[in-house]
Amino acid sequence: MLQFSPNLIASTDINPYRICKASTTNFGGAPATAVGDYVVGVTDGSTRRFDATVHAASATADPISLQPSNCVQIEAGAAIATAGLGLIPSTGGTAITVTTGHMPLFVSLEAAPNSGVIFWAYRLPATKTTP
Repeated sequence: MLQFSPNLIASTDINPYRICKASTTNFGGAPATAVGDYVVGVTDGSTRRFDATVHAASATADPISLQPSNCVQIEAGAAIATAGLGLIPSTGGTAITVTTGHMPLFVSLEAAPNSGVIFWAYRLPATKTTP
């Protein structure tokens, strides 16, 4: 199966292991922060040269590198109690457990004991959690 990763440019600063959405600028990407965002992937673990935190910066129109597989590593935005929980994007592109009435975009493959932990998840076919 051919894996395709869109060539996106940061329209907002985005960190490693964050859920990424298509932004409103041409070929732009930004952290997915809400259930209504169209998710295109998850950033990989790389950072900008000489920068210890940011994956891609908008000021320099950095390219966004997305993880090429459906099994991805994501940063938790809150504790993920167990494996097998549905996940949606939250603040800054982190992942939280799905809220009532929304369709999950990922399923946790392991627990994350608290916010800030990088954990494994599986990306589901959906791109948006609300109709």
